[in-house]
Amino acid sequence: MAQKKESVKNHQAEEQLEGLKFEQGLEKLECILETLENEELSLEDSIKNYETGVKYYNFCKEKLDVLEKKIEVLVKNGASGEITSVPYRRDEIEETNR
Repeated sequence: MAQKKESVKNHQAEEQLEGLKFEQGLEKLECILETLENEELSLEDSIKNYETGVKYYNFCKEKLDVLEKKIEVLVKNGASGEITSVPYRRDEIEETNR
């Protein structure tokens, strides 16, 4: 029975994430982190908050990964003056920032 109860909770959490915008998910995650840091919670409540935080973290990370794939870097070709788009590649950007 406990497993069924947990399954229902997980389904409800997934429904709450559905249609949520990145900023909203990030705000929820920040609130959970603040609660964990500043409030004296029971161990059970801390674990519940942590689990919820992990779900919001994964949601935000997934959103960022999807959006990152859509980002394009505009590159201006010095010779022709044409502007072309190139798919965003995190590794190339990080190397130039070092």
